[in-house]
Amino acid sequence: MSSLPASPQSEDAHPHHQDTPTWLIAALLVAFSFLAYWPTFSNGFLNYDDDGYITQNHFVQGGLSLANVVWAFRATVMANWHPLTWISHMADVQFFGSHASGHHATSLVIHAINVVMLFFLLRAATGFLWRSAAMGALFALHPFNVECVAWVSERKTLLCTMFLFLSLFAYGWYVRKPGVGRYWTVAFLFALGLASKPMIVTLPFALLLLDYWPLDRLPAPVGPENRRLFFSKFWPLFLEKLPLLILSAASAYITVFAQGHSYAVASVVDMPLRARVGNALWSYLVYLLKSLWPVHLAIFYPHPETSLPIWKPALATALLVLFTGYCLLRLQRRYLIAGWLWYLGSLVPVIGFVQVGRQAMADRYAYTPLLGVFAIVVWSLAERFPQIPHRSQILAGLASVFLIFFAGLTWRQTTYWKDSFSVFGHALQVVPVNYMAENNLGSAYADAGDTDRAYQHFLRATQERPRYGLAHYNLGNMLRRQNRRGEARAEFLLAVQYAQEPAQQANAFHNLGVVFIEDNRLTEAREAFTEALRVQPQKQNSYIARGLAEFRLGDYPAAENDFLKGASLSPDGAAWYWLGRSREARGDIHGAIENYRRALALQPELQEAKEHLDAAVSGRSLLFLPKAN
Repeated sequence: MSSLPASPQSEDAHPHHQDTPTWLIAALLVAFSFLAYWPTFSNGFLNYDDDGYITQNHFVQGGLSLANVVWAFRATVMANWHPLTWISHMADVQFFGSHASGHHATSLVIHAINVVMLFFLLRAATGFLWRSAAMGALFALHPFNVECVAWVSERKTLLCTMFLFLSLFAYGWYVRKPGVGRYWTVAFLFALGLASKPMIVTLPFALLLLDYWPLDRLPAPVGPENRRLFFSKFWPLFLEKLPLLILSAASAYITVFAQGHSYAVASVVDMPLRARVGNALWSYLVYLLKSLWPVHLAIFYPHPETSLPIWKPALATALLVLFTGYCLLRLQRRYLIAGWLWYLGSLVPVIGFVQVGRQAMADRYAYTPLLGVFAIVVWSLAERFPQIPHRSQILAGLASVFLIFFAGLTWRQTTYWKDSFSVFGHALQVVPVNYMAENNLGSAYADAGDTDRAYQHFLRATQERPRYGLAHYNLGNMLRRQNRRGEARAEFLLAVQYAQEPAQQANAFHNLGVVFIEDNRLTEAREAFTEALRVQPQKQNSYIARGLAEFRLGDYPAAENDFLKGASLSPDGAAWYWLGRSREARGDIHGAIENYRRALALQPELQEAKEHLDAAVSGRSLLFLPKAN
């Protein structure tokens, strides 16, 4: 970006300040980043999104391959279209396998790259060395950013920001000497950012802010003549951004499709517009407060089911309007309005007017928006009290104290992300009424085999948020394990009713069918599996389970058809075994032998298939009803 002369009254104007090599400052920023986030190397994966992004995603687990890369560009799972994010996770699996430390190392390296790029961007654009270094240090060490760095699933935010900063470098290059090639470089890097995470759709508008400050392509609209000059220059610069706006519109369309396809967008029935607007306004204020005092941070903040008390959005609106007015009254201090509008504008896609997910706010959303606030704070402090003695030393001391404080908080916050137990246990300490934390902590205990604790957490989750389908589903599974099948059926029916996405609903129908089989209610079981397949037509285990119900009902042709469909979806020994059973029941011993052999080729440990194969080959028959499973 273009270099601008530093103010003669700035702390950067002193000769010995300018002698400090920028590479040394950049190296220190990287070192501080690694020190503050060192605990992340001992952290693992979480049961919240990490399963969908990495540990249970068979495309990602397959590593880098042409087929998997093609899938990445076609996939709209996890409520987003972000092929570069998928490819980065595939690359991690390719190099590090299932070792979480390697995945965390990649995220930390990208964060450090972002920190260094921010420092060089501001240094080149403003001419201020130490203000740029302070901005880089704040970005590197602020605890608000821990969620993006310590949570592997938030790789998308780190990648998106990296391409955002590269786009800004390219834009500065273009501004120095406008040309088609340089402009399309900006557009290409912007497209890569959108392919990492669509949150940067506001970049064209952010570039207009940068035209005002720090690039000075627009005059301050103070006085009638300057206002006319401002608008005469503004419209050409706005038209200059139109190709980028087209990219933003295309990304927004794809994102809406992906989120709608995943049922991630809350309806106005589940979350009324009044509640969304009130929460959005309040969140703008809470982000600011937490940026100043970044404690009590959590992985999940529940969205209130009803509207907030009117005083909260009213207070937030009043303060936001007052500070906006203050910035407009001081347009000569360009960084005020530029930084403030950067903060307000870059949060728009995730502030909750269109509610995606169930959170009221999220620390990860502040990763880049707070840069505007940091700029206001750093530049305001640097310009205050220009004549006081030892001003530079005082400012440096204050900055050091705050940065050490933030670094300590970042270290501690990173330790909370060690595993699902610690991150959700901490979330319950921060927000005691937290149905998402209860549910995921319950899942962690269930995976560890502690069904009693898991049951208690799932029960509290359903009590706190009765319309949360996944908690009902998990509670139903715990009740089934305890042989409380009547209660389990009721929970699965609630899970069907309140499911947030097709896969959840299909799983609830499937497990409802399993309970019906265990109760020998075979007709109802077949109906439940049919519903699961209506919602998710490629659900292999529902084909096999429906075939089992049909087998026990004596409908062998229907059972054989379902087992065959299940076997055709992916290699599965159980499907071939039951296909053999259905053919044996119809008297097709040759076909049964063939299918038992296929089953054993896939699952040599399948003892029942071996017994039936031996009996069929020797001319004996083992026709007995299967056990429920």
